[in-house]
Parts: sequence; structure tokens; C-alpha cells
Amino acid sequence: MGRMSDNDRCARCGHQLELLRKPVRELRWSRHWMVGVRSLFTGPLRACGQCGAMYSTDGELVAVGAIQTEAERRLDVYRKDMAYLRDAFGGVVIAAEAVALWLAFGTGAVDVTKVIVAAGFGGVMFVPFGYFATKARLARRDLKQLRHARRSGEIPGPP
Repeated sequence: MGRMSDNDRCARCGHQLELLRKPVRELRWSRHWMVGVRSLFTGPLRACGQCGAMYSTDGELVAVGAIQTEAERRLDVYRKDMAYLRDAFGGVVIAAEAVALWLAFGTGAVDVTKVIVAAGFGGVMFVPFGYFATKARLARRDLKQLRHARRSGEIPGPP
């Protein structure tokens, strides 16, 4: 591999810098999106995955806390997974309750056992729905805290 230069490490935290492969996508919805567009013409940007700092090709610090960190990416994927699972169990709850209502108030004769089973199944599905909803809510809260810490420059440096 070769010897690492000072341009290969973040000046803020000492973490290895990575090439920002898709700067426009990474910087959209941020105040640094124009820097990403400019980099398409001036040269690639480098980013620190730990503190979110962004550097120009020549190693100059362009922005502090501009790029989503590795921890934020992992937490965002986890939050999305928990939200998908919550929504899936919510759909099961709604479908089970619709079946129970249809059995109770439909055109056929009312079979109390089937109504109770369908309503009970929907009620039981509230447990995983609530569990995944709580996990998604907590992950969202933690993600907001991480983003705030990155944007305000509160991410700690090396020990």
C-alpha cells in the first residue's frame, strides 16, 4: 500500500478519510450541496466517516459535520427496518380487525367463535406492533441526537 500522508487522515479526529464517491447525493438536503456540485468540476472531495468533516482534494477542511457518519448510517438503516416491521404488523392488526367486523356484521349468520378468534388475533398482533414502534421511535430519537452532535461539532475526537 504505501505510506499514508497527512491528507489521508482527518485533522479533527484522526480517522481515515474516504473518497466521497457521489457528492451530490451525499450532500443533498444540506447547506453544502453546492460544494458537492462544484466538486464535480474541481475534483473529488474526501470525507471522514467518524466526525463527518469534508475536505477538498488538496486537504483543506471544507466543512465540519457535513457528511453523515458511519454510526448515523447504521442507525438510520436500523430505524427504517424497525419502521417497516412496525408497518407490517400494523397491517396485520387492521386486516384482522376488518375480518372480525365483517364476520360480526356481515350478511351471513354470526359465529361468535370466529369473531373472537379474528379479534384475538388482531389483539395479539398489537404486541409486536408496539415493540417495533418503540424500537423505531427510540432509534429516531438517537439518530436526531447524533445528527445534532455532528452538526454542532460535538463529536469527540480520539481518546
